[in-house]
Amino acid sequence: MTENIEYNTRWVRFFIPVVTVFFFWVMVSCGNNTGNQSQASAKDSVIGSIKSLEQFNNILETSKDRLLVLDFYADWCPPCKELFPVLEKIGKEHHDIVAIYKINIDRHSELASSFRVTGIPHVAFVKNKENVLSLTGLYPKNMYLKVIQQYSENGTS
Repeated sequence: MTENIEYNTRWVRFFIPVVTVFFFWVMVSCGNNTGNQSQASAKDSVIGSIKSLEQFNNILETSKDRLLVLDFYADWCPPCKELFPVLEKIGKEHHDIVAIYKINIDRHSELASSFRVTGIPHVAFVKNKENVLSLTGLYPKNMYLKVIQQYSENGTS
């Protein structure tokens, strides 16, 4: 009987550190891959990132009648992360008629307030400095495309 207890104790002493190291390695590996992917996609992205209120105001002033798509998001929001590749694809396909910018609500709460963001993701469509439509929540790609087509300079307003 004491042999079984001694055998089990040795096994546990070996197993716990090995499992701990393995889980630590998995967590670190996943974190590094995710970070590398987001850094790579941010460099190649057609979606601009608003860094300051001055930058936003400059974009608004120089956009003329071009449709702006403003993606209000937060880093901790899973639906926001789902929306990013959809908007990225739209931006690549329709770069000639639309400009897409992401705005972090945690860093730019004043902008989020001015666009009456009450939930995220929140996508605001701005034309001629006017918010023409907003969508709160995650929608299929074709919904965003319909709005873009309706309000773009090539579409009917």
